[in-house]
Amino acid sequence: MKNPITLQTLISNYTMNLLVKLFRPLAAILLVVGLAISCEDPGKIGLIIDANNGIISSHYQDIVLETSVVQFDPRKTSDGQSIQVGRYSNPDFGFVTSMSYSELSLNIVIPPQDIAQYTSFEVEMSFFSFMGDEPINNVEQTIGIYQLAERIDSTTNYTRVDQLALQPAPLGNWVFAPKLDDEVKNDSIYIVSLDDNVGRDLFLKLREGDAIYDSEEAFNTYFKGIALVPVQGNTDIFQIQPASIIFRIKYNEFNSDGTPIERTYEMGLNGNGFYHIDSNKAGTPLSGINPDNTEFIPTDDFRYLQFGTMMAIRVDLTPFYKLTDTLTNMIINKAELSIGQLREYPGALPPPAELQFYFTDLTTNTWPVVDEIGRIDTALIGNNFIMLQNELSLIPIPPGAYFAPLTTELENNKYSVNMSAFFQNLYAGNFFSVSQPFLEQEAQLYIFGNSNVNKPQASESHVLTIPMAVHKDSIRLRIHYTIPTDQNQ
Repeated sequence: MKNPITLQTLISNYTMNLLVKLFRPLAAILLVVGLAISCEDPGKIGLIIDANNGIISSHYQDIVLETSVVQFDPRKTSDGQSIQVGRYSNPDFGFVTSMSYSELSLNIVIPPQDIAQYTSFEVEMSFFSFMGDEPINNVEQTIGIYQLAERIDSTTNYTRVDQLALQPAPLGNWVFAPKLDDEVKNDSIYIVSLDDNVGRDLFLKLREGDAIYDSEEAFNTYFKGIALVPVQGNTDIFQIQPASIIFRIKYNEFNSDGTPIERTYEMGLNGNGFYHIDSNKAGTPLSGINPDNTEFIPTDDFRYLQFGTMMAIRVDLTPFYKLTDTLTNMIINKAELSIGQLREYPGALPPPAELQFYFTDLTTNTWPVVDEIGRIDTALIGNNFIMLQNELSLIPIPPGAYFAPLTTELENNKYSVNMSAFFQNLYAGNFFSVSQPFLEQEAQLYIFGNSNVNKPQASESHVLTIPMAVHKDSIRLRIHYTIPTDQNQ
């Protein structure tokens, strides 16, 4: 598409977007002249500003990008910043299940009186959000609280597919029925009674000054830890702040006159734990996808992303490279990647609040990481993410170290990403050298949920289960560019 060119447009193009690849001598001269045009009359310098016969033409191309879905190898889920447990079903992602494992932390130990008597063992907890169906019909949910049969190994990089053995019977079951319109749905405090045999054993060892209370290491070697597991009737996955989970051993001490005084010994979670997250996708458009980094084409016209199961949208930028290969005299004015036509899910499954963008090494096509500076010329391949940099935080952008990726927020049911500076620099050859090639010239772009390069195991894209579906034809790249022309040819 060609548009009339005004003097103001010419000035704007040449003073703000002077990035040209393989310019011929005339084009190079035009750049210099363009900088001075604000104080010279066009006729005095021999320029004719005319859309049909003039020296520049303006264009844009709206490209529907080729896309697919990739599920990456499971990532570490240790040290998550919240606890999540439950199950929901979704026509696109199947049955999504999450459970959490954690060790307990000790409090200050003051041994009870020798005549103190055990009364009860319980846990207090509350949830602050949920994903899945809106439980408007007061649907009863059951979360099992289990004691581990094997200890969590703090030196193991547990991933979302890992599970630990549990004791056969639960310590107790958290049975509750939240309602969406319940005024205390998010901050109700639930008290769950736990197994008295286990509680009495822990109390007696507390009263006797047993060595298991000498340190958390000793305690968790003995007790091993707990798991929160969906049991039955689950329609949602619940997010729980670790600080809101408090285990209590209750007992009575006695005054000199024999009056009982209730005492409590409390234990929380110590932060050593991980998530198990799984999705049974049988019968869905994603049935058959494997977490082996290979691209997958769903059976419908949508592309899918899910945080916790490491599912990302792969975008092929080949159309952009083909465009630039055919246009030698080209100034990129603006480049925007847009993602729209999101599928709306019922219930508590809103789309991600923001997305982030990464590249992979085309050679290995593994999880999108290369070395610490975003190149392939060191022995550190696989240690850090390579990502599109926020264009406002660092100019020029790559090569370089990336710790703040390009992020876009959802607005009006659409994500829009300004990639102008990136493509301008890339097209101008600013990211390339023979000794240190820049990967993005050939690698593929991947779209993920919110993540964190410094603590990927604690970021949303590794531990939450937020899904997104978007129509494949709505993932587009729009390039605005101008082409100087030589009237004498």
